[in-house]
Amino acid sequence: MPVSRKRKKSRSATAVRAERRRAHTRQVRMAQTVREVAASWAEGQAQRIGLARPYAVELAAQLTASPKNGTALEDELCERLGPLLADLGDRPVEEYVGPDHLVAALADALIEAGDDEPSRRVLAALAAILPSQLVDRTGVEPPGPILAGEVRWTRDRYGSRFAVAAPFATPEGPIRWYLWDVDACAFAPLTVHAGFYASPEEALAAWQVGAGAFAAGGTSWRRVDDSGLLADLLPAPEEVAALGGESAGQFTEYHRSRRLAEVLRDLPPVLKLDVPETALDLGPDRFVTWWRKRAEGPEPADLEALAADMFDSWPALAPALFDTCSPHRVESVSHQIRDEYREDADELLALLPAWVAWLSERTGLPPELRQRALARVGGATVHDDNLMRLVAE
Repeated sequence: MPVSRKRKKSRSATAVRAERRRAHTRQVRMAQTVREVAASWAEGQAQRIGLARPYAVELAAQLTASPKNGTALEDELCERLGPLLADLGDRPVEEYVGPDHLVAALADALIEAGDDEPSRRVLAALAAILPSQLVDRTGVEPPGPILAGEVRWTRDRYGSRFAVAAPFATPEGPIRWYLWDVDACAFAPLTVHAGFYASPEEALAAWQVGAGAFAAGGTSWRRVDDSGLLADLLPAPEEVAALGGESAGQFTEYHRSRRLAEVLRDLPPVLKLDVPETALDLGPDRFVTWWRKRAEGPEPADLEALAADMFDSWPALAPALFDTCSPHRVESVSHQIRDEYREDADELLALLPAWVAWLSERTGLPPELRQRALARVGGATVHDDNLMRLVAE
């Protein structure tokens, strides 16, 4: 006996129109929510800029009284911003003024001071150090920084601490080398030091001291061969807030390091031809397979789940560096695990030595470096939330 097919119920025109009205209402409400969030953000920004105004007015007075001009005035501006931003960054939340709030207030104060020569001179210096999304606030269109030669980089023995140097011309004549000291051991690559040096040799020597003689001794400059990794390392211009813990010296170059990084980002790309497969490409299952073949001791009951948690805890915002295992990276991950998993952290930390051994085996990390990394497993028993601290390995 034939069985009749179930048929879809036809919808009346009234039902269709009702659904359309409901969909339209949802869209309107979503749009209203977006506008409300945007308005709230803009209001918050305006309030912070208002809090910054007294400090900006005082800073504007100091800078307009300076006899300096051009590059020298840009340097003085950065040097004055550093300690002021460090002080403002330590204020309670209700009094917090961020780096971009202060420079916005400074631009406003200089414009309101009048169209005199000192104000124009300082506005030009301010515009010259600001990343592109902030320049409009000054009303000035500064000439772009002029790259005067080849960009160079190097990395430490662990592969996760980088120096990037680029030569920039100055109106006064001499070329100055700008250094980005980038530590990629935490959850994201961080510029822990930046500044101008008279030569590439001087910049390299300064970076080697900051990174530590054991990790960075004997390194030398070479050509950039991977624009994708370079972009992952350099500070992004759209970053609009400090992470907290920056020193006065780090705040000194907060804006200028982003402005000059834009120049490097705009260079013709250099593609790495031989891109090795990383553990990030393989996923946690590959570690589980390795563990069952190589690791000693009883297998944890929930090895797959632990491997997945370890995989998620390991820094991945610079994918090409996922396999690196520096002592600082191991300590940072240990701290993150303790902070996130709390009473359940011990089981995951117990797996960390095997994880380090697996990655070290993949990359051929020398035994002496592997042992230094393993010595820091679980080492972050005292919480250190200062991601911006300079670490010498």
